[in-house]
Amino acid sequence: MNKVLICNSQLNEIGAIQTVLKSKYTICSMTSWNGKSLNFDGIDAIILDVNFTEAQGLDFLMEVCSTTYIPVLLVTQPDDPQCAVEARRIGAFNYCVKTDKLHSVLDMAVQEMIFSFSDQQELKRTIMAQKARIAELEAQLEASTGNESTQSNGKALTASQQKRASLLQEIANRLNSGEINLPTFPSMSIELDRLVQKDAGMDEIAELLKKDMTISAKLINVANSSRYGGLRHSSTVEQAISVLGLFTSKEYVDIIANRALYAIGNQGYYNLLKDLWIHGVACAHASFQIATTAKLSKPSEVFFMGLMHDIGKLFLLQVISELQTRDLIDPDISEDFLTDFLQQHHGIFGRKLLEVWKLPSEYALVAQFHETIDQAPTVSLELYAVCLANLLAKRAGYGVYTEQQDDDSYLEGITKSIGLDMDSISTIQKELNVFMEETGLSFD
Repeated sequence: MNKVLICNSQLNEIGAIQTVLKSKYTICSMTSWNGKSLNFDGIDAIILDVNFTEAQGLDFLMEVCSTTYIPVLLVTQPDDPQCAVEARRIGAFNYCVKTDKLHSVLDMAVQEMIFSFSDQQELKRTIMAQKARIAELEAQLEASTGNESTQSNGKALTASQQKRASLLQEIANRLNSGEINLPTFPSMSIELDRLVQKDAGMDEIAELLKKDMTISAKLINVANSSRYGGLRHSSTVEQAISVLGLFTSKEYVDIIANRALYAIGNQGYYNLLKDLWIHGVACAHASFQIATTAKLSKPSEVFFMGLMHDIGKLFLLQVISELQTRDLIDPDISEDFLTDFLQQHHGIFGRKLLEVWKLPSEYALVAQFHETIDQAPTVSLELYAVCLANLLAKRAGYGVYTEQQDDDSYLEGITKSIGLDMDSISTIQKELNVFMEETGLSFD
């Protein structure tokens, strides 16, 4: 649990903030500061009120920023924008205005600050590690007295490492400067979810879906596929919903609407995009089956987590394509290099995009840690489900799968953690193959 330090001279205000945050964070507080140096070990974030010192807390902020790397959220008065500007100049991560709505947004502001700061630090560490590795390899190469082939391999490895660090740095710079267009969350999924949540009737839902001819046509095709078409033929959206059922219809609409995200300027990436989308569909269905079999409370949410788990790869691919189109990076990136780059860095970028879309934090954590579950700060049953589904989809041939020596024990461990046995997994694997073969969903 993250530890948050509240710096506020008013005990009643500290108490009010503690009430809002105590369920998610370990809280400690300070009511004054004597100007001396402080030890901030163990502190993950600071909420600094302008009433904390006579200098509106800016002197304390300078002390923090000059001695440590901790994100600071300044709480400022609504009639003093200059204070907020000065605080950001000194190094405050963000600020909130002290109004009657402060406590309703404070939890979200602190969470966003901690996540975003963590992302920045992780990105910095990754870039620095790449640069350190480059320096190490260059030193080895310079000192090497080996044969010519060894030296050539050293140069090639150095070039690859250097290219990775350069590309990561370029992406980070462009994103931070706002020069990259972020994809937008499919509006149809948002609108349909709103109707489902309010228990709208079939007529209202059908009218919504009819606004998108592509979604309507593909939903009808699914209803007439070999998986469902034996029930009765569908020629209208209403009939398709009746055959599939509301919640199954919503899942297919999410899949179809999600396909619209897979647009990119560089057509050379078509096959990669297609494989990525098919893997996402397979992972979504396997996630739902696992969640249902394990009796998790909300299988439909786990389905959507599975659908979005690799969104970071799509995001990075779109950014790379855009940068190439604008001649800002090398247009000749090998498929092996690109695949490895996406695999290495898609987690953190996927999490960031889902946060921009304001999806629940559980979705963002799944996007970041579905392949590095041992690094997750907390591991939910939903994360186990998507992690397992991701592996099953790859093993079934839907996605790039490189078998590892310990994959079987890894698979068994996750299966046990979610409360299932290997017989259940075998059944889910067979159902996944049937689903992918019979549903008739296609990328084109």
